[in-house]
Amino acid sequence: MERISLVVMRRDCMGCHACEVACRQEHGLSAGPTLIRVLERGPLYVPIYCHHCAKPPCKEACPTGAIWIDDRGIVLIDEAECIGCKACLEACPFGAMQFDEAKGVASKCDLCLGRLTRGEEPACSRACPTRCILWGSMREILSRKEAEVS
Repeated sequence: MERISLVVMRRDCMGCHACEVACRQEHGLSAGPTLIRVLERGPLYVPIYCHHCAKPPCKEACPTGAIWIDDRGIVLIDEAECIGCKACLEACPFGAMQFDEAKGVASKCDLCLGRLTRGEEPACSRACPTRCILWGSMREILSRKEAEVS
């Protein structure tokens, strides 16, 4: 099975935060961690999200093995194994790892695993009005981008 990825075409992001709202609704989040967030950096908007790395630094930093990769390449956290040490937060080069103070565990994007299981796209991608959030295998993502150009 090919690895599933999430790619955000930053130049097309207009900073509307629809991805954040959709993510919060999908995961029932109110206050606390934001699994995708959009920062304003001058005239640009910079989405911060988990890249589901092939060799995730967060996984390597986790002393309990709570972070693992499923057969689709989705980096996941086993909350029952997380001890809340925050080593993964420091290790993530993208700032995607969050800490859920209420639960006392690390938190991050799971690519809307429930939606994927039902054959649906991640909530952030579905909600994006500019369609700048792409997901799927890298082969599929590149194929879609090439089709746009031709």
